Amino acid sequence: MHYYKMLLLAFLLLPIVVFGQQDSTTIQLNEVVIKSVNLQKSIYQTQKVSDFIQQINTGKDLANQLKSLPGVQVRKSGANVSKPIIDGLSSSRLVYMVNGVKLENQDWADAHSPEIDADLAKNLNILRGAESVKHGSNALGGVVHVDAGRISSNKNINGSATLYYSGNTRGRGAHLKIQQNSGLIQGFAWRLSANNSKNGDYHTADYNVANSGTSVASYRAELTYKLQNVEIESFYSNYKSKQGNYFGTLTGNVEEFEERIEHGQPLVTFPYAFKIEAPYQESTHQIANTTTTWKFSRKWFVKSQYTYQKNHREEFDVRRSVSSTVPVQDMILSANHFNFELGFKNNTLHAALGVQIRNKENYNQPGTGVTPALPNYLYKEKSVYTHHTLNLNQWLLNAGLRYDWAIMNARGINFLGQKYGENKNFSALSAQVAAKLATEKWDLESSLSHGWRIPESFELYANGKQHGIPIYFVGNKDMSAEKGTKWMNTITYKAKHSRFEFQGFINKVENYIYSVPTHQYKQLFSGPAAIFQFKQQDALLCGIDLIHSSTITPKLEFTNKFTWIHGEEISSKNPLPNISPLRLHNSINYQLPVLGDFEEINLQIGHEWVGKKNNFNPDYELSSQTPSAYHLFNIAASSRYPINQKLTLRISASIDNLFNTLYKDYLNLHRYFVHDSGRSMNVNVQCNF
Repeated sequence: MHYYKMLLLAFLLLPIVVFGQQDSTTIQLNEVVIKSVNLQKSIYQTQKVSDFIQQINTGKDLANQLKSLPGVQVRKSGANVSKPIIDGLSSSRLVYMVNGVKLENQDWADAHSPEIDADLAKNLNILRGAESVKHGSNALGGVVHVDAGRISSNKNINGSATLYYSGNTRGRGAHLKIQQNSGLIQGFAWRLSANNSKNGDYHTADYNVANSGTSVASYRAELTYKLQNVEIESFYSNYKSKQGNYFGTLTGNVEEFEERIEHGQPLVTFPYAFKIEAPYQESTHQIANTTTTWKFSRKWFVKSQYTYQKNHREEFDVRRSVSSTVPVQDMILSANHFNFELGFKNNTLHAALGVQIRNKENYNQPGTGVTPALPNYLYKEKSVYTHHTLNLNQWLLNAGLRYDWAIMNARGINFLGQKYGENKNFSALSAQVAAKLATEKWDLESSLSHGWRIPESFELYANGKQHGIPIYFVGNKDMSAEKGTKWMNTITYKAKHSRFEFQGFINKVENYIYSVPTHQYKQLFSGPAAIFQFKQQDALLCGIDLIHSSTITPKLEFTNKFTWIHGEEISSKNPLPNISPLRLHNSINYQLPVLGDFEEINLQIGHEWVGKKNNFNPDYELSSQTPSAYHLFNIAASSRYPINQKLTLRISASIDNLFNTLYKDYLNLHRYFVHDSGRSMNVNVQCNF
């Protein structure tokens, strides 16, 4: 609606401009401010990944593209599996929204990435505030939005084609997007997108990490049809990935396993390989969605949405008696979503009442010859919510309520042939209140939210090895739902040439679920595996982000970001595992003058310092030592080259880990066995037509 009002304003001003030119009189207009509540935004503005960062990070996964944002870290298993962490929380404590659809995947292990292709997205952003009511009760950490954007209004076929190369893995890929606002059928538009990439083994500064390659193939088809006050949007997406798993962690006995951790890097290395062999994992995720919005009056609208999702995950291992082409785990998750919302909007108030129904079923395919790590289960959830946003001059106020009823019915057979599982019922209330005050120099935001999360099937019933690393997880069927109360505040000060921002939060989580090592081992055919047990404790998480940016000249900007986060068990005061150490990021951005036909030349030099994790509980780690502090330097450049009025090139190049530093990240689960990625020189060329 904001764009339509802008367009209407332009038409209203057009006669003034025309008549002003006719009588040779100049008319000076004061600033025009349009005050309305955007239907698509919460009280908190989204933190968006810049176009420049997306451009230079082409070919990288979602988590590594989001990590430039304040409050975001990356939880990794090696170099090819990663998940974003927002304010210390990850996995199913985050909600992933793909083109307005809540992602349903088998989010039950650190060795699984969200099945989302960031290269096909136009907008990547996160919400860290009070968002539990609108997007689901389990958004305890935040909401990740991945949006392809509106289809172009151009009636001619247009789009882009991109080629990219990653030097560290010798990876290469290409993605294509074509779209059109059809002139044959009024109100009809379409877009087709596809991406294909493959990477070989990654290199640390000193050695190659065997069987760590990845491949991704994804495509998406989108249709929109708008007629008067009704708009229908449909899309289908298919994402398929194959990820190799480093096999150097496997040993013959417990003594060798502990020696391998003590040594901290491979005893034997292998030459680079582009091919992915067992052990590896394959995942295919499909989404089919239709959303209909009907604005039946100037202030009222209804929105309905149906979504079907299917997630098929197969995991392969080196096997003795059976071919390695037979998976050891073979699971299919099917999900159906029904959403309905009635909304009201005028210049000062936006209110909505919604109903959501989620049904999903996870089924283990027979014939693997291995006891499934998870049971078969059915999950059904019904929710009703309401939220209200009020715009009062400089103040913006928000409040919402949500109630969820959920049933989980799980049934399985363990390795002893014994049946297990049960019916579990959950229900709880979520709520949020928030306020924002905006002045010429100050922005003050504060929110208080309460949400909850049902334990994952993996956390309740897991009884199997973590794929890709010898960790054997054991669930706890008696665990209760998590309940989190989060208070978040943001203070922004805008000076003439500088901007200062403080973001702080306190999050008390009742029945916080996490896994810790028992310091015992389970002997498997592939060797010993460390046993990790899920446990529950009340926990407290708090953190601070400080951001400062200064415009030294109109073309030169200097930015600093500092992140501190702390997590502990409330009763024992023991530090929680997997909480990031101190992080500091500095960058210098310089916009060069036009060089020949090259325009919009941007150069960025970045530095990141990550401290040593000193505040940790050795009982919650496999090693008594955490990685040393390290510095990383990066450099990137991007430029636009117009060929003609309809064809332009966007050329980008970057070097990650410029000085080829050998380092380990505390948030990388593979840090016990290997180092992180070394220097990588990356290039991508995008042709827009």
